[in-house]
Amino acid sequence: MNYDKKRALYDQYGEAGVKSGVGGSAGAYTTNPFDLFETFFGASMGGFSGMDQTAFRTRRRGAAMKGEDLRYDIILEFSEAIFGAEKEIVLSHLETCDICAGMGSKIGSKMRICSTCGGRGQVMRTEQTPFGMFSQVSICPACGGEGEIISEYCWKCAGEGRIRVRKDIKVKIPPGVSKGSTLRVRDEGDAGPKGGPPGDLYVCLDIEEISEIQRDGINLFSTVTIDFIEAILGTTVKGNEKGYISLLMQGLVKVSIGKVKTVDGIGELQVPPGTQPGDVVVLAKRGVPKLNKPSMRGDHLFNIKVTIPSRISGQEQELLEELASLRSNSVRRPSSHPNTKTQIDTTKRSQKSMEAQDSEQEQTSQNDFWQSLKDFAGSVANGALKWLKDNL
Repeated sequence: MNYDKKRALYDQYGEAGVKSGVGGSAGAYTTNPFDLFETFFGASMGGFSGMDQTAFRTRRRGAAMKGEDLRYDIILEFSEAIFGAEKEIVLSHLETCDICAGMGSKIGSKMRICSTCGGRGQVMRTEQTPFGMFSQVSICPACGGEGEIISEYCWKCAGEGRIRVRKDIKVKIPPGVSKGSTLRVRDEGDAGPKGGPPGDLYVCLDIEEISEIQRDGINLFSTVTIDFIEAILGTTVKGNEKGYISLLMQGLVKVSIGKVKTVDGIGELQVPPGTQPGDVVVLAKRGVPKLNKPSMRGDHLFNIKVTIPSRISGQEQELLEELASLRSNSVRRPSSHPNTKTQIDTTKRSQKSMEAQDSEQEQTSQNDFWQSLKDFAGSVANGALKWLKDNL
């Protein structure tokens, strides 16, 4: 039975069909995966479109593979994210073995041809299906596509060509970074296999939040709570009170409400008089530096919250009632004594109006008299002219 099967393969594919094991168990490797292509397409096609197999294997070796990239997470303090910092981290990554230069073999030893692929670096998996023979070419699992295997391994890396090393790395955090920012550190990833170039290290940043200050882009936001008296008059009043109140009403003075917390430390916030609840007071250029442009900074905005006491003392109530009475009288009380100067001005305007009316009437009377005189003279002249014409 076995002879008949081989005989059928020989009749169909020739000697290459018998040697390659076509129709054998699924997934079996052929001893020479390119013999079947040579049978059908000739020896020039055995290495894929006339390409020499040795040259193919050499190009695969020459293409150095880059190492893997690594990720490292860092949590920054709020101030470090704003003003920048230099963080030192301990990283574990793969580096090229300094004994074998990444080749994995002992110094002076020679490589030997891989017995699985015969030095080609690839194997063919064949399978007989109802639709015919199916073949698939893949990288040799024994040599990894190199076509050669190490005869004696390096004592330090055990043939891997890379060793794991713990390394201290300093990462410079620029001012103005935000949550989720990623910094790239070149050539600090894993080294590539067979002496290939290393990958990169990506540092992902997270930032600790604080309750006093919130951040939105390059601007900072805080809430300041003051008493309603402080919102009107402030916490400190110096100098002459009447003069101060006058300046206060004109908006020419500012009132300090004490110390506030900023990223630059404890500072003093100045609030204009008459500030309403919900107003925003700005400390210019006290925010976050712009990334890559640290000379440009945002603002720190303070939202003013005014508290009204639910209970007050009797003396405070009397003072507030007196203040309410003063404000009511100054706004609603009508003027009971007109200004004397205003009366004089009104009398003078009335007199001038009456004089103008009299002058106009007199001018009208004079015009009527002269018009009558002109009419009488014209009538006399016309009568005389008519008499002369009739008698002469």
